[in-house]
Amino acid sequence: MDADVERTMWCPKRCDLLVTKISSNPYEFKWNLKGVIFLLIALISVYILLNEPPFIFDNLPIEIPNIYFGIIAILSLIISMRFSEGKINEYVCPSCKGVVFDIDRFNRVKKGKITKKSAKKRNAILQLLNDSSELSELQCSSCSKDMNSVKVLYKIKHDSQAGNFILEETIEGLVDSVMAGEKEMQVEGCKSCKSLWLDKTNRMYLRAATILSNKKRLE
Repeated sequence: MDADVERTMWCPKRCDLLVTKISSNPYEFKWNLKGVIFLLIALISVYILLNEPPFIFDNLPIEIPNIYFGIIAILSLIISMRFSEGKINEYVCPSCKGVVFDIDRFNRVKKGKITKKSAKKRNAILQLLNDSSELSELQCSSCSKDMNSVKVLYKIKHDSQAGNFILEETIEGLVDSVMAGEKEMQVEGCKSCKSLWLDKTNRMYLRAATILSNKKRLE
């Protein structure tokens, strides 16, 4: 995409023009030709690993250990998944590192359907934005209207994929010690465009957070 086209919207803080950043979305899969090719390579490698067909091993110019096909299968599967990931468009400020994105970004697609958990988070944040009456000093990058300040009550829930009980318990303890209890963050959002403005830290926390009811109080 042409850089002149990308840098047409101002950061809500008016500190710089936003830059379009395209990143992969591991929660959305869109099969394409490259992804299918590497998936086929992975399946063929698994077949060779498990069956050791003579018509292949007898005709190899050099002796190749069977385990190598297992390694090829794993690598090909990883590459296939990377090629098949969806794409995310974000608008990033080069100066303050803040990010503007559509609130629908919280929706995560799995097997062609939006997950209930992600839809619940998206709807909770949207409700907070719609209920907000506090105007922010920031202006929406898209429509230039005043944005609303939104106070979000959240709690970080650790979801470990370590696969080891002791390691998972250790990680869980560390996360709880740092992020224990309910916390509050302030974000800005545009009611008209349904977009949010997050700084770098809030973006990281909000992505992993469980949104709590705004009727609750901080401990």
